[in-house]
Amino acid sequence: MKREVVGIVKLVIQPLLKSEVNNMEQKQNGIIFTAIPDKSNEYYRPFYEDLIYFNEYLNENKSFTDQLVSLSVEEQDFHTSFFEYDDIWLRDVAPVVTNHLVKFKYQPNYLPKDQWRYLDQQFNKWLKKNDFEYVKSPLILDGGNLIWNKKDTVIVTERIFDDNYDWTEEEIIEQLEWDLDVSRVIIIPAEEGDVLAHADGMVKFIDEHTMFISDFLGDHEFRYNVQEIIQEQMPEAKFIVVPSSYTEKGQYDQEIASAKGLYINMLETCDTIYVPKFGLAKDWEVLRYIQQHTEKQAIQIHVGELSTMGGAINCLTWYCPSHLLPSKMKKLKNQNEEFLVRKIFDWL
Repeated sequence: MKREVVGIVKLVIQPLLKSEVNNMEQKQNGIIFTAIPDKSNEYYRPFYEDLIYFNEYLNENKSFTDQLVSLSVEEQDFHTSFFEYDDIWLRDVAPVVTNHLVKFKYQPNYLPKDQWRYLDQQFNKWLKKNDFEYVKSPLILDGGNLIWNKKDTVIVTERIFDDNYDWTEEEIIEQLEWDLDVSRVIIIPAEEGDVLAHADGMVKFIDEHTMFISDFLGDHEFRYNVQEIIQEQMPEAKFIVVPSSYTEKGQYDQEIASAKGLYINMLETCDTIYVPKFGLAKDWEVLRYIQQHTEKQAIQIHVGELSTMGGAINCLTWYCPSHLLPSKMKKLKNQNEEFLVRKIFDWL
């Protein structure tokens, strides 16, 4: 009797599994990259366990269409690219993703020269080692300061003018249009007092014309100003205000403001939006709110104490879609897919 039941279940389950695998292949799985500095790093040492937990949590809760790969010199319980990269903020040093990859110069004015030079050189070595193909831009730009609508428009803050002071504003915009293959570059003001001045803490496109926008801690005048500037160049733009629950309590770096409670700093992949989970009372309310405004699944990822260093999930990751991955990385198997199949047949 048991054999008959198992046989019937397999007849039902196997086609479903094949269908699900085919769906995953059609969506062209991408990879979410993170980085784990060595334990000896004095600046990040107090957060080492939090960083491991973040990666484990992301690995266990990520969508089946996404993979996780972490740059690390130590073996972890998730897929690791063995490489020494002594920082956690991959978004800013990694290539920007549009219809192709664009690597900007990483020279942030909030880091000492020897530090940003080392980090940029190291990440360039990793890109070369793994055969990534990308366009090199002569401009200085942090990856977190560029938001793309997946078609023809990008948004960056005025920081790009300060970082590239030897270029005219017109030259910078023309270069961005050329490098990124877009027809519209929208420049918005940075938040007052924001050392990083990144656009990914302000807006987030969810389709070609619609974007989430931060509530800027209730500063309605500033938000209206940002919206007006965007609509001057993009009249069709629509805005969905994302509430925040900001707290500066526990801020780690005196120079860099905490990002705890800033839900706008979310990560988007092919079918998922990963929303920061801070351990605050508003976490679930915001998750439900985000889910109401997107057809993609919204998943919370715990960033906890890491956010007190000045960034959340978008800052901590770099997502590369499948069609822009080098061949060697396209061969990586989706760990969640294997886990699903194994668990089902263990049960049978």
